[in-house]
Amino acid sequence: MGEEDKLEDVEAGADTKSKKALKKAAKDAEKAAKKEARKSAGQGEGDKEETDVSEGKYGTFGLIRSSDEDKNRKTSFTHIKDLCPSITNQVVLVRGRLHTSRAKGKQCFMVLRQQQFTVQCLVNVSDTVSKQMVKFASNINKETIIDVIGLVSSVPKEIEACSQKLVEIHVQEIWIVSEAKSQLPLLIEDAARPVKDDDQEGLNIKVNQDTRLDNRILDLRTPANQAIFRLEAGVCRLFRDILTDKGFVEIHTPKIISAASEGGANVFTVSYFKSSAYLAQSPQLY
Repeated sequence: MGEEDKLEDVEAGADTKSKKALKKAAKDAEKAAKKEARKSAGQGEGDKEETDVSEGKYGTFGLIRSSDEDKNRKTSFTHIKDLCPSITNQVVLVRGRLHTSRAKGKQCFMVLRQQQFTVQCLVNVSDTVSKQMVKFASNINKETIIDVIGLVSSVPKEIEACSQKLVEIHVQEIWIVSEAKSQLPLLIEDAARPVKDDDQEGLNIKVNQDTRLDNRILDLRTPANQAIFRLEAGVCRLFRDILTDKGFVEIHTPKIISAASEGGANVFTVSYFKSSAYLAQSPQLY
């Protein structure tokens, strides 16, 4: 191969590289232009999102005191057990614990619990409810005490997961009264779930007895424990009413006694430390 042929090959390779470089530069410029366009569009959407139509309708309460603002509250508290179709289209104020929450798109479904009664609450993006409010509602920790102001609405299909099956609350305002920890020792739905040997769903989630006893304040919120204590209270009330009708007088005797009821070696084992010198004198005893 002569020198001229080599020069032609070099020039051809240079032309090929230059064409590739030009194509690559054109693609990079096109990508940069698209990226800039998306960035500009995102900034425009961000500017729109900065306008929060729900500002002042959600958040966390500070220290609750008997201030004028609390006294002038327009809506009085309504018990969850009183929510029924007869008060449909009325605005109510409900306080309870957040049992469960589930965010789906521009909506957030919450279940509010008050003792053994539960109701479904819906936070939906609208002209008066912003995306920020929906995001705030979806990030509330379970077992947090919240205040919800909303419109009672009937549902086309019964809500099987709640005690109030015929109505739900369309949330207009939501406020955190007392926030729970993000990580709880046990979940109420886990503690309330019956333990089955042949669990078809494969969950097999069991809360140990020591965990229940160490966190009794949470375990007492389960429906089973609520029912047990209500039955006990009902039996005691029945006995008290019968004895009262028969003329008996209920008295409360003092429980404080002059000496300790139990203690010392009867309860706690007492062990004595023996010195090495003492052990050496009487090794046959030890």
